[in-house]
Amino acid sequence: MQNSFSGDEKSQDKRVKYKIKYFFKETFRPHSKEEYAEVFTRGLGANCSDNVIRKLPWLYLRVFALNLILFAIITITFRLARFSADYLTAILTGGLLFNIPLFIFFFELYPKRDLSLLKLFAVLLIGGIVSTIFITLGYQYIYSTTNEPNAWISTLWVGFWEELIKGAVAIIAIIILGKKNPLCCFLIGFAVGTGYSFTEDLGYIYSLSRSYGVTWLVLTSVGRGLSCVCSHAPWTAMICWAFAKFRKPFINFRFYGVVIAMMALHYFADVPFFDDKLNVLRGITVGWAIEAVVVVAIFIMVFFALKSCFKELYTEGKPMFPQSEVLTQCAKLSQAANLTAVLCAAILSVFAFAGCCVKTGEKRIYDKIYDDNEFIEYAQGGLPLHADLKREFDADGEIYSEFISEGTRKGATQKVVDAEYEYFYIYYFDDEGLPVLESVGVNLDGRLKYCNHFEIYEDYYFIYYGYPLNYRPVDESFKQEVTDDSEEDGEEEQPAETEEPSEPPVEEPKPVKVVSFFNVNSQSYSYSVDEGCFLIPTSKTEFEGQNEIIALGALAGATLIGGSAAFITLKLKARRKKNA
Repeated sequence: MQNSFSGDEKSQDKRVKYKIKYFFKETFRPHSKEEYAEVFTRGLGANCSDNVIRKLPWLYLRVFALNLILFAIITITFRLARFSADYLTAILTGGLLFNIPLFIFFFELYPKRDLSLLKLFAVLLIGGIVSTIFITLGYQYIYSTTNEPNAWISTLWVGFWEELIKGAVAIIAIIILGKKNPLCCFLIGFAVGTGYSFTEDLGYIYSLSRSYGVTWLVLTSVGRGLSCVCSHAPWTAMICWAFAKFRKPFINFRFYGVVIAMMALHYFADVPFFDDKLNVLRGITVGWAIEAVVVVAIFIMVFFALKSCFKELYTEGKPMFPQSEVLTQCAKLSQAANLTAVLCAAILSVFAFAGCCVKTGEKRIYDKIYDDNEFIEYAQGGLPLHADLKREFDADGEIYSEFISEGTRKGATQKVVDAEYEYFYIYYFDDEGLPVLESVGVNLDGRLKYCNHFEIYEDYYFIYYGYPLNYRPVDESFKQEVTDDSEEDGEEEQPAETEEPSEPPVEEPKPVKVVSFFNVNSQSYSYSVDEGCFLIPTSKTEFEGQNEIIALGALAGATLIGGSAAFITLKLKARRKKNA
């Protein structure tokens, strides 16, 4: 018994190894013009039949390689030249990068001749556009209200509405095409899901790349493209598979079970990332664990759905894989040369993506000050300036200037002389008429400098420049600009470019510390939250990204030289074999 079991196990291992070997052989072997024509004409005219054929996917990999190389060329062109046409083309090729090859892969798995690739592309395009229109209109129900929607409810609505619309559009396409084969319906649903995924990806790629540059053009294209493997396309495909699999689906609880399961997977796929306030659902520990569960769940469902489809198609004895065409030694060498060239081009494309993501150019060097008092002394040019930020409005004191609207005092300024410096305390009056200190200015040789505040939080900082918002608090004799540049351009001082302070959230937490100072030097300061220091701009610069570019250039050069040498060598050997 042990020997028999061992023999069966070895036989099974051999069959698995043979299938894997055969799959890769069919994928990478050269294919004739007739085979290309067969893929695109399958299901059309006289070629349309129900005969089962045994073909393995091969076109998808060629389409992916072509997309990858084109996307790399267009992206690096946009990175260097930044023309709008290149940008739009880069967005388009980025959206197509994974969606279309995966769609073709599933079509090639379909072993019958009664389905046309061109018809499926039409379903992809029309179904994707129609789904996008109705889904967008449905969002108006939840997002057009003045009240901020509950994050949990809005995410639940997204999962329900998107799968409902995509599923409905795909089922209509099935009815129009007159298909009831579960695998065929799976492909139709996959086409509609891919179409919607493509349009949604274009929106994400455009918005993020417009905000964060070419780096996010690459990252979003790759990230969103990879998500198509386990998101919109298979979710809609499973709904259509269930529609064809179960009899009388609209009154069959199993069909609705699959639909609800796809909505639930959509919901849980969005949960870890939809709300910054729900930190417990973010990060690697929980958020990515939920994502992993969603991915595994849809992979298992698709596997068993396809397995049941193929089991039904091959009930009359499973045909063996046909023998591959035996290639001559010359053809093998020539094909190896072609594969080497494509592989090198793909590797060079990856290096190009990495190079586009590297930040290069002249970078300003900043001095760093870690002590708060040292920074205040530097910013104030060593002057002993001090603002009483807790000063209350003196109702009996002298009013330097005031702002009255409709007979009601809206603002007032009081001047205080302290240590030979003239300070101007600007107040505004709230709805109850109570004064609130808004800003403090100091007279420095006829120039009014306002008190600035660095509000430093755990993971960001915010600069308040102290400009009064309600009215001009002093007379025209003062120059109230902050920097020399602002005198010429009429612009207010901006933070340094090294680290952009993020906007405070609606429910703003308490700052870790507040550093107040008068910007006597009229410089643009910033703060590094990671290092805990103030950044002082200097006139020195350095080239950023030089080491990364050199390393990528060396790797790309070695790949190009090695690939070219291998390609030429293999082609020469193939020619010798042919002439021998």
